[in-house]
Amino acid sequence: IPEGRQIRRAFRNIRRTIPEISSVLILFLLVIFLFSMMFYKLFKDKGMTKVEGTPYFQNFFDSYWDLYVLVTTANSPDIMMPAYDQYAFYSIFFIVFEVVCVYIFMSIFLAVVYNNYRKNLKTEVKEAIQRKRNLIDQAFDMMKSDVFGREVIIQGDFNQLLKKAMPNKSEQYFKILWVVLDVDNNGYIDRQEFHNLPDLLNIKITEV
Repeated sequence: IPEGRQIRRAFRNIRRTIPEISSVLILFLLVIFLFSMMFYKLFKDKGMTKVEGTPYFQNFFDSYWDLYVLVTTANSPDIMMPAYDQYAFYSIFFIVFEVVCVYIFMSIFLAVVYNNYRKNLKTEVKEAIQRKRNLIDQAFDMMKSDVFGREVIIQGDFNQLLKKAMPNKSEQYFKILWVVLDVDNNGYIDRQEFHNLPDLLNIKITEV
């Protein structure tokens, strides 16, 4: 199933990309860790509560989680309002955090993820093309004949291969493939012409 191969290819690329972006991800989490320590030390003894009434930066783990969610802007500006209501200049800390983590660090992180995923995707495509070429060369070497010192495939061997590979196709279909592949019309298919066979088989031909 072509869709299944595409999904497996995507998962392979993701698996290859994760180790390459781990350093940036760890650095990003450490930046949130440093801000969490600062916010925890700054607000733990202020006696403030969140909008829903829960304690405001009373322990480190809640502080880390709140700032992690703030990176997604899901709790913005609610998480800032209790501090802002007490002293307006407290909002500077939240603004600095959002500028550093949301606008700068997230942009860098997404760029690293995109570049590494694209690099791995290119590598995957190149490997797939090379595997296909190697398999075509192996098939050609098994079928080739020596004609006037040239390594070629004769039409009889070509038809015999396609009959075994595609028993439901007609002789007329095989003849069409042969005519298209035999570009120089010399009655033989060389290695370069044989490399076009997989692409030609992907073309849908309706037989009447």
